[in-house]
Amino acid sequence: MSSPLVRPLENAWQAILDAVLRRRGAPVTADVDALAPRLIELSRAYNAGLAGDGARAVIPLDARIAFSFARDVPKGAGAIRELVLSGALSLPADRPLRIVDLGAGLGAMTWGIARALMTTAGASPPIDALLVDEDADALGAAEAIAREAAAHPGPHVPALTVRARKERILAGMSLPEADVVVLGQVLSELDVAMDPKERVAKHATLVSDLLGRVVAPDGALVIVEPALKGRTRHLHAVRDALVDRGTTVFAPCLHAKHCPVLAAEGDWCHEDLPVDLPPWAVPLARAAGLRWQGLTFSYLVLRRDERRLVAELEHRDEASRVHLRVISELLRSKGKAEVFACTAAGARLRMRRLDRDARDEGPGAMATQAWSHLGRGDVVTVHGGTDAAAPPVDERGRVSGAAHVDVWPFRK
Repeated sequence: MSSPLVRPLENAWQAILDAVLRRRGAPVTADVDALAPRLIELSRAYNAGLAGDGARAVIPLDARIAFSFARDVPKGAGAIRELVLSGALSLPADRPLRIVDLGAGLGAMTWGIARALMTTAGASPPIDALLVDEDADALGAAEAIAREAAAHPGPHVPALTVRARKERILAGMSLPEADVVVLGQVLSELDVAMDPKERVAKHATLVSDLLGRVVAPDGALVIVEPALKGRTRHLHAVRDALVDRGTTVFAPCLHAKHCPVLAAEGDWCHEDLPVDLPPWAVPLARAAGLRWQGLTFSYLVLRRDERRLVAELEHRDEASRVHLRVISELLRSKGKAEVFACTAAGARLRMRRLDRDARDEGPGAMATQAWSHLGRGDVVTVHGGTDAAAPPVDERGRVSGAAHVDVWPFRK
């Protein structure tokens, strides 16, 4: 059986990261007592975003190597899972895949992308990666991780050709063409003191510039951000500004309208995948009071061409169907199971499946079973089943007892 596309780092990676830490004269991952205070400092800086003088808070590099790298690599894989599983991102036949990782830090997003592609290819794919960051120390650690990974080859360690470049991320910067441009946890750290509306416009201009000049014609630009409300809502606003400019959103959205989540002041849309930290990182998380269960992040995938994820779902002929992405956990109450969902029509709906609509046999029972196992981030098609004219979802969000519920395999 193949490995999951999004998964924790394996034990071999502990040896890689420990080797990098030793060379820096830092505590290794098993030295919990020594590293825990650094992780607490890291968590405070991560959540604060800004130091007292308005500058970006300094995040301890040793803590990033020992902990953040393992936390962030699966985010890179999670953000491209629809691209990979739909075939919208595949390996070129005659050359390496080209990645430009902006604000790369330790290169975790690039490693996540490489691991996802390695899973589908069944072997280590040839990948050339350019890591760009204004933090020279982080880039040095990224190069050290790449060297140690090359010295510890194995079925879970892709072979990457890594180049590093110290430079500030700006619109118009000179970059080579790439199949994938990734901005991992970058936008939330740029221009933090700027007026919010001006900041959205500036970031939309940056992203639009990169998409138009650097991304290959059949390539993608991937943005990954923390799942924190303010940072994710900023990403939603940048998305809307890009939609207004005619940019193609591949995922996670199934529509090209403004984000309906922004209409509710306290709401935001993010992922929560069932991917825990590797066992060797759990003691560090416990000691620092950090979460080790689940993987939360927000993301946006843009295309140069007009290819969209929703087009991959058009596999049936009936007109009576609803495509949606689940944007909440399953809400269980007496007699029903509900979710909030964002539909391909651009609506945010509270949808419910009544237990009484289940049947001992037939589509009702199957649909109820599928609905009762939905989770945040699932992509779902609800269609009318044998009665093509029957609406699968009524105007109040009730899923018909005759409907079929297909859960696409992007998350499971």
